[in-house]
Amino acid sequence: MAVTGISHKAGLWKQQNKSHKTGRHRSKGQIDVQNKGRVSVKNLSTKQRKVLQKASRRNRSQQIRSSKREEVLNRKRLIGTGQSPPHLVTLIPLHESVDVKELSAAIQCCDEESSPSFAPLSTGGFTINLPRLKHRYQIILPTSSTISDVLNCVRVTDSVVFLIGCNDNCMDKVGIQLLECFIAQGLPASVFCVQGIDKMPIKQRSSTKKEITKQIEQYMSAPKLLTVDTPQETLNLLRCVGEMKHRGIGMRSGRSYMLVEKSEFVCEDNESTGTLKISGHVRGSRLDVNKLVHLVGWGDFQIQQIEKIAEHCPWKMSKNRNQNNEMSTDEKMVSIRGEMYQPFQSFDEFLLPDPAQQQDLTREAEVDPLDGEQTWPTEEELREAEDTSSLQSNKKKLQKRVPKGTSDYQASWILDENEDWEEASGSEIDEDAFEDREEFQPCDEELSQADEDEAETASVMMSEMEDTASQYDDKMEDDQDQLARFREQRTNEMFPDEIDTPATVNARTRFQRYRGLKSFRTSPWDPKENLPSEYARIFQFQSFENMKKRIKKMETEENSSVEAGTYVTVYLKDVPKSFVNQASMLSTITMFSLFPHEQKMSVLHFALKSCTERSIKSKDELIFHVGFRQFKARPLFSQHTVGSKHKLERFLPTSGVVVASVYAPITFPPANVVAFVKDPNGDLEQVANGTLFKVDPDRVVVKRIVLSGHPFRINKRAATIRYMFFNPDDVLWFKPVELRTKWGRRGHIKEPLGTHGHMKCIFDSQLTSQDTVMMMLYKRVFPKWSYCPITPNTESDVAMEESFDEELFT
Repeated sequence: MAVTGISHKAGLWKQQNKSHKTGRHRSKGQIDVQNKGRVSVKNLSTKQRKVLQKASRRNRSQQIRSSKREEVLNRKRLIGTGQSPPHLVTLIPLHESVDVKELSAAIQCCDEESSPSFAPLSTGGFTINLPRLKHRYQIILPTSSTISDVLNCVRVTDSVVFLIGCNDNCMDKVGIQLLECFIAQGLPASVFCVQGIDKMPIKQRSSTKKEITKQIEQYMSAPKLLTVDTPQETLNLLRCVGEMKHRGIGMRSGRSYMLVEKSEFVCEDNESTGTLKISGHVRGSRLDVNKLVHLVGWGDFQIQQIEKIAEHCPWKMSKNRNQNNEMSTDEKMVSIRGEMYQPFQSFDEFLLPDPAQQQDLTREAEVDPLDGEQTWPTEEELREAEDTSSLQSNKKKLQKRVPKGTSDYQASWILDENEDWEEASGSEIDEDAFEDREEFQPCDEELSQADEDEAETASVMMSEMEDTASQYDDKMEDDQDQLARFREQRTNEMFPDEIDTPATVNARTRFQRYRGLKSFRTSPWDPKENLPSEYARIFQFQSFENMKKRIKKMETEENSSVEAGTYVTVYLKDVPKSFVNQASMLSTITMFSLFPHEQKMSVLHFALKSCTERSIKSKDELIFHVGFRQFKARPLFSQHTVGSKHKLERFLPTSGVVVASVYAPITFPPANVVAFVKDPNGDLEQVANGTLFKVDPDRVVVKRIVLSGHPFRINKRAATIRYMFFNPDDVLWFKPVELRTKWGRRGHIKEPLGTHGHMKCIFDSQLTSQDTVMMMLYKRVFPKWSYCPITPNTESDVAMEESFDEELFT
């Protein structure tokens, strides 16, 4: 009889298989259980996505490519054609043998058949209209040879024409220095032209061009080389400049800028400021009347009004018309693409700023000296202060007469009965020596006429030798200074951050601002701790990146602005009369519009790379060209590392990237940075170049010092260390700080030994006799407030610079 209702049960020895481990992710079964039959939206969209066919994908890529090409062509047509501003071309010689005026005259008469019209500019150069090329050019000739003036011209130019010679060296030393500065600042589209190659034999011309190209390729890749010895070649140069690809410069993106073609200053006799009227074409973006503008080498100013006026050299229509005065085929094609070939209409229109929206010139924050927390001293502190003052007043000072040069320690051993010592002053010694010298000199009556002639000849020769020696010594003073700096830099490289502990001053007093860190990378450091008083004068953004994005969005919402390409006269108010007196020294004047908050001071950090062998110490005065700004400052160098703390660099390293921190007006990147230093002759020498890194006052720059000691006795892991400190109190003060050795050992101070600063230390392993024990201390450092907004090009501007600095910051 079969038993029903009873199932088999697994026994104790039943095999148990391991379940599948999905790890940190859920299995497919778990996902299905949690979804309970629901389907995600992402899966639905993936299933319903329409996959394009091969022909459709090819057509789509072709459309994207054609739209980008059309955008580039439209951007190129916005310069030099129609009502757009003329194509700005700067002629710069790179060799002393070339003649810029000869090329300028050749450009004016390169196309006499089409009867070009040109108008001279008050700042130098001219504007020429070439109907054959359907292009309008504005040629600039820098009248000053200083680096600052030439860089000022290149900042606003559209194309640069470099003139080089056909010698063995196509560029001289000054030309190479200029070219390196242009590349560091940001070089627009450029062309190299050779003069005088037609005078060479025909067989040597090809090889000469190849040799010149090789020399240029050391600084630039794929340079364009042309010859300008005939009118046809000059016309080909202008055609090449007009059709070549334009290179965008980062500091000009989103800004409006202007080359001042005409300026006029209106001021009363009894006033120190007045109104400056500058005329020129608005280039780049639209010019907002409510924004501040910056005149390079002058400063920041507010706009009083903008006046639209007629252009002095308007666009000239092409003569290729038929009898019915209809446009030619080329003009119709260009007109379809958006170009306007109507003549420039003369009109007068004023644009006034809105007082509620106009930006102010506030450079620094208002400092309240009573803003910090103040605490009243307690009664015990007041009683201690009174007792200390009474003891100091009742204490009698013992005055002793001691020999000159005696120290305080030696004077304490001199008894009171030795009062015969008298300290002789330097003037008495000199007078006695002079009196003794006069006793042995013969009188004038005893000298004969021959002796007098010999004495006069000897005196003249001695004076000439002294003058020559003094002149030579003046030239060698800079070499001696550089030698001392070189030795100090070499010592810092061999023994980085190591200093000697002073034996006469307590180490706890000398290094009271320093602290020890368990780990330089991970140990915390509050960026708001112990800030200097200069931090109350600067501004800081809660998020600099978010502010930069907001400003870009604000640029598209401007209403009270002038379109790019308009010829206007900008009225700037409250311009100092002393600035206008210096305008004759500048070859050109350029204007840039400022973004919001760019007139305010903050802490700027530059990522620089050295390009000189000169020794540059931290906090040395340098001349910076940051974008369109020029100023003097004393930077603080630090390492370009990732982390919350960055170690100070005492010297500008010859290799690698370093961060320079200065107080300067806020500038939104991108902006190129070029650093200069003045040589003994007063000329500028480029020492570093780079870019604007960021604007951040909370970047912690830490100075490190290393106190070194040497093992005196070694007993396994224990060792007696000397020469690090010189009294037991200092040993107890720095006892919590960790010790390290050059061979990688770590340890700590256990106790002081004796009264001469010896200490017993314990390490993680046994030391060697040639090892060195080090203690690393850290202190946060800040840059100096040394910002000077005016960089004069001559020595006569120094007085103006000092008066401006005192008026602004005192």
